[in-house]
Amino acid sequence: MNIFFITPAALYKRNPIYRTGGKFYGHSNAITGPLILGGILRRAGHNVEVYEELNGSIDYDRLIKRADVLCLYCMTSTSTRAYELADLFHEKGHAHVLIGGIHATAMPQEALEHADQVITGEGEQVILDVVEGRRPEPIVIGKPIEDLDTVPFPDYSILRTPCKAANIMTSRGCPFRCTFCTTSRMFAPYRKRSVESVIEEIRWYHALGFKYMNFEDDNFTADKERAKEICRRIIAENLQFKETFFFGRTDMAEDEELLTLLAQAHLTRVLIGIESLTRKRSTPSTRDRASPTSSVRPMPAATTAFA
Repeated sequence: MNIFFITPAALYKRNPIYRTGGKFYGHSNAITGPLILGGILRRAGHNVEVYEELNGSIDYDRLIKRADVLCLYCMTSTSTRAYELADLFHEKGHAHVLIGGIHATAMPQEALEHADQVITGEGEQVILDVVEGRRPEPIVIGKPIEDLDTVPFPDYSILRTPCKAANIMTSRGCPFRCTFCTTSRMFAPYRKRSVESVIEEIRWYHALGFKYMNFEDDNFTADKERAKEICRRIIAENLQFKETFFFGRTDMAEDEELLTLLAQAHLTRVLIGIESLTRKRSTPSTRDRASPTSSVRPMPAATTAFA
């Protein structure tokens, strides 16, 4: 079957001017979910192509004519565009439309108004059965992967839009439960890959020729000792990239050894969100309250939920 994964982008983000401006923020990259799930389907014998609307134009006339299965990744900010594409492929083509991702997980009935099926949660264990018709239920629940080392690496051979930075996720979820964040609801429990698995993937990206990399964990420094060990391995094996981006928390500033290792490993760009400028909390004993130093991530930038 011909299977196409599309990560939608809002109209203004598809503007060439916006794409040019985006180069000042970072380097083009691709959400890992479609590349992981698409790789699973490719190895099963299907023809798979992955597209990021943010990074390049797409020949929709060609895709509509050829698509047997259309897979759309749906965040809240892109849900309108995802539904627009689903309706377009239904109207002009013959594709079986699947929608998944964070918004679809939170609002599956809404997504089902535009899709033939919706996959919620993590899709690795169900994607092949859904595509090949062994899971026909309208809403398919993808369960969390217990051992993240068993998840295949993203397959960049199926990506058809520009990409300069490789994305890697070394964990799923977050040990904190900030009230504003979807992460601990979408990816629970908090799970971590082995350091050896992470280093193996980094080696692979060097072999593919990538010069830039992003750690797409929602909180790469949540386990500081583990982050240090990953950095030590990168340094010891000379696996640094020109530049590496990651998400973190302000409490990393309290650990001088961590900061030194991050710099030596070329983890030189970090996104830290601050939702409050005061340490006061109305109910300090409440487990789900956000820490004043938490990273603000209403929607993860890259996930391995169904895409």
